[in-house]
Amino acid sequence: MAGRVTIKDVAREAQVSIKTVSNVLNNRGSMRPETRQRVEDTMRRLGYTLNVSARAMKTGGTRLIGLGIFDFSQPFAPYLADIVIEYAKQREYGVIINTYGSGGEGLPTIIDDTYRLGADGWLFFTERPLAHKGAVLRQPYPVVLAGDYLAYGAADAVTMPNVEALASVVGRLIDEGHERIALLGASDVKLTGDVSSRQVCCRLSALGERAIDATLASPEGTQALRVQGYAKAFVDRGMPVDWRLAITVPLWNQAGGVRAIDALLDGMNITDCPEIIVCLNDAMAFGAMHELQRRGLRVPDDVQVIGFDNVPEGQYSVPSLTTIDPHVETYARRAVDMLIERIEGYDGPARTYVTDFALVERESTRL
Repeated sequence: MAGRVTIKDVAREAQVSIKTVSNVLNNRGSMRPETRQRVEDTMRRLGYTLNVSARAMKTGGTRLIGLGIFDFSQPFAPYLADIVIEYAKQREYGVIINTYGSGGEGLPTIIDDTYRLGADGWLFFTERPLAHKGAVLRQPYPVVLAGDYLAYGAADAVTMPNVEALASVVGRLIDEGHERIALLGASDVKLTGDVSSRQVCCRLSALGERAIDATLASPEGTQALRVQGYAKAFVDRGMPVDWRLAITVPLWNQAGGVRAIDALLDGMNITDCPEIIVCLNDAMAFGAMHELQRRGLRVPDDVQVIGFDNVPEGQYSVPSLTTIDPHVETYARRAVDMLIERIEGYDGPARTYVTDFALVERESTRL
Protein backbone atom coordinates (compact mmCIF):
# COMPACT_ATOMS: atom_id res chain seq x y z
CA MET A 1 0.00 0.00 0.00
CA ALA A 2 1.69 3.24 -1.18
CA GLY A 3 2.03 6.26 1.10
CA ARG A 4 1.16 6.58 4.78
CA VAL A 5 -1.43 4.11 6.04
CA THR A 6 -4.48 5.96 7.34
CA ILE A 7 -7.27 5.12 9.73
CA LYS A 8 -9.55 4.77 6.68
CA ASP A 9 -7.23 2.12 5.23
CA VAL A 10 -7.35 0.16 8.49
CA ALA A 11 -11.16 0.37 8.67
CA ARG A 12 -11.55 -0.85 5.09
CA GLU A 13 -9.15 -3.78 5.50
CA ALA A 14 -10.63 -4.82 8.87
CA GLN A 15 -14.18 -4.35 7.54
CA VAL A 16 -15.22 -2.09 10.39
CA SER A 17 -16.18 1.56 10.72
CA ILE A 18 -13.70 4.38 11.16
CA LYS A 19 -15.26 5.02 14.59
CA THR A 20 -14.46 1.42 15.62
CA VAL A 21 -10.82 1.88 14.67
CA SER A 22 -10.77 5.17 16.58
CA ASN A 23 -12.22 3.41 19.65
CA VAL A 24 -9.49 0.77 19.47
CA LEU A 25 -6.79 3.45 19.21
CA ASN A 26 -8.18 5.35 22.19
CA ASN A 27 -9.17 2.25 24.20
CA ARG A 28 -12.76 3.45 24.34
CA GLY A 29 -16.18 2.10 23.54
CA SER A 30 -17.46 -1.45 23.74
CA MET A 31 -16.93 -4.12 21.11
CA ARG A 32 -16.42 -7.84 20.87
CA PRO A 33 -12.88 -8.96 21.77
CA GLU A 34 -12.49 -10.59 18.35
CA THR A 35 -13.32 -7.28 16.65
CA ARG A 36 -10.72 -5.42 18.69
CA GLN A 37 -8.16 -8.13 17.92
CA ARG A 38 -8.95 -7.98 14.18
CA VAL A 39 -8.43 -4.22 14.12
CA GLU A 40 -5.15 -4.48 16.06
CA ASP A 41 -3.91 -7.26 13.77
CA THR A 42 -4.80 -5.17 10.71
CA MET A 43 -2.94 -2.14 12.05
CA ARG A 44 0.18 -4.25 12.59
CA ARG A 45 -0.11 -5.93 9.19
CA LEU A 46 -0.51 -2.65 7.34
CA GLY A 47 2.13 -0.86 9.41
CA TYR A 48 -0.25 1.78 10.72
CA THR A 49 1.25 4.35 13.10
CA LEU A 50 -0.57 7.14 14.87
CA ASN A 51 -0.16 10.54 13.24
CA VAL A 52 0.65 12.51 16.37
CA SER A 53 0.65 15.85 14.55
CA ALA A 54 -2.81 15.21 13.13
CA ARG A 55 -4.12 14.19 16.55
CA ALA A 56 -2.69 17.32 18.10
CA MET A 57 -4.33 19.51 15.47
CA LYS A 58 -7.68 17.78 15.94
CA THR A 59 -7.80 17.45 19.73
CA GLY A 60 -5.34 20.10 20.90
CA GLY A 61 -3.16 17.45 22.59
CA THR A 62 -0.96 14.45 21.85
CA ARG A 63 -1.70 12.35 24.97
CA LEU A 64 2.05 12.27 25.52
CA ILE A 65 3.83 13.39 28.67
CA GLY A 66 7.53 14.13 28.89
CA LEU A 67 9.99 12.96 31.53
CA GLY A 68 13.16 15.01 31.88
CA ILE A 69 15.67 13.24 34.13
CA PHE A 70 19.40 12.82 34.71
CA ASP A 71 21.23 10.07 32.81
CA PHE A 72 20.83 6.39 33.67
CA SER A 73 24.25 6.01 35.29
CA GLN A 74 22.77 4.80 38.59
CA PRO A 75 19.72 2.61 39.26
CA PHE A 76 17.24 5.20 40.54
CA ALA A 77 16.66 6.97 37.21
CA PRO A 78 15.56 3.89 35.18
CA TYR A 79 13.56 2.67 38.19
CA LEU A 80 11.58 5.91 38.32
CA ALA A 81 11.22 6.01 34.52
CA ASP A 82 9.79 2.47 34.41
CA ILE A 83 7.11 3.36 36.95
CA VAL A 84 6.20 6.59 35.15
CA ILE A 85 5.87 4.77 31.82
CA GLU A 86 3.73 1.94 33.17
CA TYR A 87 1.42 4.21 35.14
CA ALA A 88 1.07 6.66 32.25
CA LYS A 89 -0.10 3.72 30.11
CA GLN A 90 -2.81 3.01 32.65
CA ARG A 91 -3.87 6.66 32.32
CA GLU A 92 -3.81 6.21 28.50
CA TYR A 93 -0.81 8.47 27.96
CA GLY A 94 2.52 7.75 26.30
CA VAL A 95 5.88 8.97 27.64
CA ILE A 96 8.77 10.76 25.94
CA ILE A 97 12.06 10.65 27.89
CA ASN A 98 14.88 13.17 27.56
CA THR A 99 17.99 12.97 29.75
CA TYR A 100 20.65 15.44 30.80
CA GLY A 101 24.15 14.54 31.96
CA SER A 102 24.85 14.49 35.67
CA GLY A 103 28.06 16.47 35.16
CA GLY A 104 26.63 19.29 33.03
CA GLU A 105 24.29 22.17 33.72
CA GLY A 106 21.32 19.98 34.52
CA LEU A 107 17.67 20.44 33.68
CA PRO A 108 17.91 23.75 31.74
CA THR A 109 19.95 22.04 28.99
CA ILE A 110 16.94 20.05 27.74
CA ILE A 111 14.31 22.80 27.74
CA ASP A 112 14.80 23.66 24.06
CA ASP A 113 14.18 19.99 23.22
CA THR A 114 10.84 20.02 25.04
CA TYR A 115 9.46 22.57 22.58
CA ARG A 116 10.13 20.17 19.70
CA LEU A 117 9.08 16.87 21.21
CA GLY A 118 5.34 17.52 21.33
CA ALA A 119 4.43 16.36 24.84
CA ASP A 120 1.35 17.92 26.44
CA GLY A 121 3.26 18.49 29.70
CA TRP A 122 6.54 17.58 31.38
CA LEU A 123 7.61 15.90 34.60
CA PHE A 124 11.03 17.30 35.45
CA PHE A 125 13.40 15.58 37.89
CA THR A 126 16.14 17.88 39.14
CA GLU A 127 19.26 16.85 41.03
CA ARG A 128 20.40 20.37 41.83
CA PRO A 129 18.91 23.73 42.94
CA LEU A 130 16.96 25.71 40.35
CA ALA A 131 18.29 29.17 39.53
CA HIS A 132 16.25 32.36 39.56
CA LYS A 133 13.58 30.96 41.89
CA GLY A 134 12.60 28.14 39.57
CA ALA A 135 12.28 30.22 36.40
CA VAL A 136 12.89 27.09 34.31
CA LEU A 137 9.57 25.69 35.57
CA ARG A 138 7.56 28.58 34.08
CA GLN A 139 6.81 27.07 30.69
CA PRO A 140 3.91 27.32 28.20
CA TYR A 141 2.98 23.73 29.03
CA PRO A 142 2.06 22.12 32.40
CA VAL A 143 5.03 21.10 34.58
CA VAL A 144 5.48 18.96 37.71
CA LEU A 145 8.80 18.97 39.56
CA ALA A 146 10.20 15.80 41.14
CA GLY A 147 13.23 15.77 43.39
CA ASP A 148 14.30 17.37 46.65
CA TYR A 149 14.70 20.96 45.54
CA LEU A 150 12.44 23.98 45.92
CA ALA A 151 9.84 24.67 43.22
CA TYR A 152 9.19 28.21 44.57
CA GLY A 153 5.47 27.81 43.89
CA ALA A 154 6.15 27.75 40.14
CA ALA A 155 4.88 24.19 39.67
CA ASP A 156 3.40 21.22 41.48
CA ALA A 157 6.07 19.13 43.19
CA VAL A 158 6.63 15.65 44.60
CA THR A 159 9.36 14.94 47.12
CA MET A 160 10.51 12.47 49.77
CA PRO A 161 10.65 12.66 53.60
CA ASN A 162 14.44 12.76 53.62
CA VAL A 163 15.06 14.29 57.04
CA GLU A 164 12.36 12.23 58.73
CA ALA A 165 13.48 8.95 57.14
CA LEU A 166 17.15 9.27 58.10
CA ALA A 167 16.34 10.59 61.59
CA SER A 168 13.98 7.67 62.22
CA VAL A 169 16.29 4.92 60.97
CA VAL A 170 19.51 6.26 62.53
CA GLY A 171 17.59 7.00 65.73
CA ARG A 172 16.47 3.39 65.88
CA LEU A 173 20.06 2.23 65.45
CA ILE A 174 21.22 4.46 68.29
CA ASP A 175 18.37 3.30 70.54
CA GLU A 176 19.34 -0.31 69.89
CA GLY A 177 22.83 0.38 71.23
CA HIS A 178 24.87 1.03 68.08
CA GLU A 179 27.45 3.76 68.63
CA ARG A 180 29.65 3.89 65.50
CA ILE A 181 27.28 4.64 62.62
CA ALA A 182 29.03 5.87 59.48
CA LEU A 183 27.42 7.93 56.73
CA LEU A 184 28.32 7.64 53.03
CA GLY A 185 27.36 10.59 50.84
CA ALA A 186 28.05 13.58 53.11
CA SER A 187 28.82 17.07 51.86
CA ASP A 188 32.35 17.79 50.67
CA VAL A 189 32.60 20.43 53.44
CA LYS A 190 32.10 18.89 56.86
CA LEU A 191 32.58 19.80 60.46
CA THR A 192 35.81 18.44 61.89
CA GLY A 193 36.04 16.33 64.99
CA ASP A 194 33.19 15.79 67.41
CA VAL A 195 30.42 18.37 67.28
CA SER A 196 28.10 18.65 70.23
CA SER A 197 24.33 18.50 69.94
CA ARG A 198 24.18 22.07 71.21
CA GLN A 199 26.37 23.27 68.37
CA VAL A 200 24.41 21.34 65.75
CA CYS A 201 21.11 22.63 67.09
CA CYS A 202 22.55 26.13 67.06
CA ARG A 203 23.50 25.73 63.39
CA LEU A 204 20.08 24.40 62.48
CA SER A 205 18.31 27.31 64.14
CA ALA A 206 20.52 30.37 63.91
CA LEU A 207 23.78 29.50 62.10
CA GLY A 208 25.76 29.59 65.38
CA GLU A 209 29.12 31.23 65.95
CA ARG A 210 31.32 28.61 64.30
CA ALA A 211 32.03 28.24 60.59
CA ILE A 212 30.24 24.91 60.23
CA ASP A 213 28.65 23.01 57.39
CA ALA A 214 25.98 24.93 55.47
CA THR A 215 24.42 21.58 54.65
CA LEU A 216 22.85 21.55 58.10
CA ALA A 217 20.85 24.70 57.38
CA SER A 218 19.85 24.08 53.77
CA PRO A 219 16.10 23.94 53.07
CA GLU A 220 16.57 21.78 49.99
CA GLY A 221 18.69 19.10 48.36
CA THR A 222 18.78 15.32 48.64
CA GLN A 223 22.23 15.29 50.20
CA ALA A 224 21.63 18.18 52.58
CA LEU A 225 18.29 16.90 53.86
CA ARG A 226 19.49 13.34 54.39
CA VAL A 227 22.60 14.54 56.22
CA GLN A 228 20.34 16.70 58.40
CA GLY A 229 18.29 13.60 59.25
CA TYR A 230 21.45 11.71 60.23
CA ALA A 231 22.55 14.58 62.49
CA LYS A 232 19.07 15.03 63.95
CA ALA A 233 19.04 11.46 65.26
CA PHE A 234 22.05 12.24 67.45
CA VAL A 235 20.91 15.74 68.36
CA ASP A 236 17.51 14.53 69.54
CA ARG A 237 19.27 12.17 71.95
CA GLY A 238 21.72 14.74 73.28
CA MET A 239 24.66 12.97 71.64
CA PRO A 240 27.64 14.34 69.71
CA VAL A 241 27.88 13.80 65.95
CA ASP A 242 31.21 12.25 65.00
CA TRP A 243 31.69 13.83 61.58
CA ARG A 244 34.85 11.78 61.03
CA LEU A 245 32.48 8.94 60.12
CA ALA A 246 30.65 11.05 57.51
CA ILE A 247 32.39 10.33 54.21
CA THR A 248 32.25 12.53 51.12
CA VAL A 249 31.07 10.83 47.93
CA PRO A 250 31.24 13.17 44.90
CA LEU A 251 29.38 10.77 42.59
CA TRP A 252 26.51 8.77 44.07
CA ASN A 253 27.10 5.57 42.11
CA GLN A 254 28.69 2.18 42.72
CA ALA A 255 32.20 3.46 42.04
CA GLY A 256 31.58 6.27 44.51
CA GLY A 257 30.66 3.71 47.16
CA VAL A 258 33.90 1.82 46.55
CA ARG A 259 36.00 4.98 46.87
CA ALA A 260 34.13 6.01 50.01
CA ILE A 261 34.97 2.71 51.73
CA ASP A 262 38.60 3.23 50.74
CA ALA A 263 38.50 6.68 52.34
CA LEU A 264 36.79 5.35 55.45
CA LEU A 265 39.01 2.32 56.07
CA ASP A 266 42.44 3.40 54.85
CA GLY A 267 44.65 3.83 57.91
CA MET A 268 41.90 2.64 60.24
CA ASN A 269 42.43 -0.25 62.63
CA ILE A 270 39.98 -2.99 61.74
CA THR A 271 38.67 -2.98 65.31
CA ASP A 272 37.61 0.66 64.82
CA CYS A 273 35.49 -0.13 61.78
CA PRO A 274 31.92 1.26 62.08
CA GLU A 275 29.25 -1.16 63.18
CA ILE A 276 26.80 0.11 60.58
CA ILE A 277 27.26 2.12 57.37
CA VAL A 278 24.26 4.15 56.20
CA CYS A 279 24.49 5.08 52.51
CA LEU A 280 22.44 7.97 51.15
CA ASN A 281 21.39 5.93 48.12
CA ASP A 282 21.36 2.28 47.07
CA ALA A 283 23.95 2.68 44.32
CA MET A 284 26.61 3.70 46.85
CA ALA A 285 25.53 0.84 49.10
CA PHE A 286 26.16 -1.71 46.33
CA GLY A 287 29.68 -0.35 45.82
CA ALA A 288 30.28 -0.21 49.56
CA MET A 289 29.29 -3.85 50.10
CA HIS A 290 31.51 -4.92 47.21
CA GLU A 291 34.57 -3.14 48.62
CA LEU A 292 33.95 -4.25 52.21
CA GLN A 293 33.82 -7.88 51.13
CA ARG A 294 36.84 -7.48 48.85
CA ARG A 295 38.77 -6.30 51.91
CA GLY A 296 37.70 -9.40 53.87
CA LEU A 297 34.94 -7.83 55.96
CA ARG A 298 31.73 -9.82 56.18
CA VAL A 299 28.37 -8.13 55.61
CA PRO A 300 26.47 -8.14 57.94
CA ASP A 301 28.60 -10.06 60.50
CA ASP A 302 31.44 -7.50 60.63
CA VAL A 303 29.72 -4.45 59.18
CA GLN A 304 26.04 -3.83 58.45
CA VAL A 305 24.98 -1.74 55.43
CA ILE A 306 21.79 0.24 54.79
CA GLY A 307 20.84 2.03 51.56
CA PHE A 308 18.14 4.47 50.50
CA ASP A 309 15.67 4.23 47.55
CA ASN A 310 14.71 0.51 47.52
CA VAL A 311 15.63 0.04 43.85
CA PRO A 312 14.76 -3.45 42.53
CA GLU A 313 18.43 -4.50 42.32
CA GLY A 314 18.60 -4.46 46.11
CA GLN A 315 16.63 -7.69 46.30
CA TYR A 316 19.29 -9.50 44.27
CA SER A 317 22.58 -8.07 45.53
CA VAL A 318 24.79 -10.36 47.62
CA PRO A 319 23.83 -10.00 50.36
CA SER A 320 20.43 -8.50 49.60
CA LEU A 321 20.31 -4.86 50.68
CA THR A 322 18.46 -3.42 53.65
CA THR A 323 17.20 -0.04 52.50
CA ILE A 324 14.95 2.90 53.27
CA ASP A 325 11.94 2.69 50.96
CA PRO A 326 10.61 6.20 50.15
CA HIS A 327 7.66 4.69 48.29
CA VAL A 328 8.93 5.57 44.82
CA GLU A 329 5.90 4.01 43.14
CA THR A 330 3.54 6.33 45.02
CA TYR A 331 5.92 9.21 44.30
CA ALA A 332 5.87 8.56 40.55
CA ARG A 333 2.15 7.90 40.34
CA ARG A 334 1.27 11.08 42.21
CA ALA A 335 3.54 13.10 39.92
CA VAL A 336 1.85 11.64 36.83
CA ASP A 337 -1.60 12.25 38.30
CA MET A 338 -0.84 15.88 39.07
CA LEU A 339 0.61 16.44 35.61
CA ILE A 340 -2.39 14.91 33.84
CA GLU A 341 -4.73 16.95 36.02
CA ARG A 342 -2.93 20.08 34.82
CA ILE A 343 -3.03 18.93 31.19
CA GLU A 344 -6.73 18.25 31.45
CA GLY A 345 -7.58 21.65 32.85
CA TYR A 346 -6.85 21.93 36.60
CA ASP A 347 -5.76 25.51 37.25
CA GLY A 348 -5.47 25.68 41.05
CA PRO A 349 -2.48 26.80 43.14
CA ALA A 350 0.76 24.82 43.13
CA ARG A 351 0.70 21.68 45.27
CA THR A 352 3.42 19.66 47.02
CA TYR A 353 3.14 15.95 47.78
CA VAL A 354 5.52 14.23 50.24
CA THR A 355 5.68 10.42 50.31
CA ASP A 356 5.93 8.19 53.36
CA PHE A 357 8.83 5.79 54.07
CA ALA A 358 9.60 2.39 55.57
CA LEU A 359 12.75 0.41 56.38
CA VAL A 360 12.94 -2.76 54.28
CA GLU A 361 15.09 -5.23 56.22
CA ARG A 362 17.12 -7.76 54.20
CA GLU A 363 20.37 -9.68 54.57
CA SER A 364 22.83 -6.77 54.76
CA THR A 365 21.75 -6.07 58.36
CA ARG A 366 20.89 -8.13 61.45
CA LEU A 367 18.68 -5.60 63.21
